[in-house]
Amino acid sequence: LLSCRSNEERPNMTSTIAIKAPRIAFLSGSTRSGSFSTKLISAAERITSNLGATTNMVDLSSYNLPLYNQDLEASAGGIPPAAVDLKSILAEQDAWVISTPEYNGFPTPLLVNTFTWLSRGDSDGQMYSTFANKSAVVLSASPGAMGGMRAINPTRTLLTNLGVNVLAPSAAVGGAFKAFDEDGNLADERQKQMVEAAMTTLFHTARDVANREAACQLIKKHLAGVGQYGEISVPT
Repeated sequence: LLSCRSNEERPNMTSTIAIKAPRIAFLSGSTRSGSFSTKLISAAERITSNLGATTNMVDLSSYNLPLYNQDLEASAGGIPPAAVDLKSILAEQDAWVISTPEYNGFPTPLLVNTFTWLSRGDSDGQMYSTFANKSAVVLSASPGAMGGMRAINPTRTLLTNLGVNVLAPSAAVGGAFKAFDEDGNLADERQKQMVEAAMTTLFHTARDVANREAACQLIKKHLAGVGQYGEISVPT
């Protein structure tokens, strides 16, 4: 809880607002058994949960979305029920974390197909509504030294085109065969710090978004006013 006291003109007025924990979803672009991307997304989820976020691990294999085909969408009278369910879950989140392997310098077909379905099925005039007001961080992992980093920028571009606020921090975890300890945490301190930095930035951004309405109400109620030249007086 955040308590705020008014200025001297209203000495007896206090307000208390509840600060909501940001809701953050985690998606791996690989459903392979033992996937390094899934290990990385799990490590990132633990870091973010420890920061205070409400986390949601989304297993894309549970949705089994078909390869996108507009004829399929038309014949079914809309997008598949699994896509509707996934859209609903992701729309409820404040932010997303996506981890992807590199396939020839690009994200996996699984991710591209998933986001294609998620971009469909919106009400008239509500294009890309699932992606509205979302922030995201993109991670990658690979046995190679570059850690699959060539897949990060195309994934960032895809999400940006859909209206997502993709944050600058990212992390590419190379040498993924030995990158995780027996508990699934990142073993290399430098790699761990990169992921922690990215998750911390996303956490604070998502928390700001989650509490924007409450912050606006607080500002309107407790700022002493705007001066002649646009200055503001903040109560102490």
